[in-house]
Amino acid sequence: MKKGNNRPLRFDTRKNVRSMRVKRFAAAFSCFFVLLGGISFLLLLRYYNFDLSAIGNPAEETTVEETTVKPEPQVSGSYRYLLLCTADADNELRFAAVLNADMEALELSVTPLDASQKLSYGGCTGNLSAQLDFGGEKQLASALEANNGLKIDKFIRSTDSSFKSLINSFGGFETTVEEAIDVRSDKLTAIIGAGKQSMTGDTLLKYLRYYENEPKTQAEIIADIIEQEITPANFKKADSHYTRVINLVKSDISVVDFASVKTGIDALLYSGEAVKVSVK
Repeated sequence: MKKGNNRPLRFDTRKNVRSMRVKRFAAAFSCFFVLLGGISFLLLLRYYNFDLSAIGNPAEETTVEETTVKPEPQVSGSYRYLLLCTADADNELRFAAVLNADMEALELSVTPLDASQKLSYGGCTGNLSAQLDFGGEKQLASALEANNGLKIDKFIRSTDSSFKSLINSFGGFETTVEEAIDVRSDKLTAIIGAGKQSMTGDTLLKYLRYYENEPKTQAEIIADIIEQEITPANFKKADSHYTRVINLVKSDISVVDFASVKTGIDALLYSGEAVKVSVK
């Protein structure tokens, strides 16, 4: 007797066969639909120039730094400022000079004035102190214009006390003294060593007074002071510096005038180089 293969008997009805066929068709159709959709999506991306290689690779962030170029300040004209320092109690001059600001050439210079020079103007004949006695700063400015051919626009006048306070408020003055100074008299006592010096307002005033008969040397010292004070750091605090200075000195420089001065200083500093002040 022949043995069977013992496989289980399977009886498929027509209904089961039809159900299986429907499931196979549905699965095949779904796969075809997904494949077609994927191909269409990739073709669409390529049509819009999408970089397919970037998929899965995050794009590197690029940082664009915006730089603002500061426009060069526009300035013009020339201005002259009468610089004076007198004793606290009277019009005895410690120094006198004119600061020239040529904005066309962006140049600063200091013109020395001889305090002993005799000037005649408006009914007064006498030296610079005599002109101050007669009619104040305006009288002296007019006398200088009439006798020396100068054009004075504004004046700044300090005294012994205010000059010292002004220099100290800016941190003093750095200079190199060529020869030691040792003067002891009723008029002036000044002991200053040779070499590099960091001077307070008091020492600097004595240093200037030591050269009271050498106006050109005084002008050179004044030029050095101006060079040291016109810096980018000080310019950032220009408004507060103006308030400090104007409260310590006597001047006809108004707030409106200072706005023009500030623009001029900005123009001088624009190149980034240190400001130079000559003596003429």
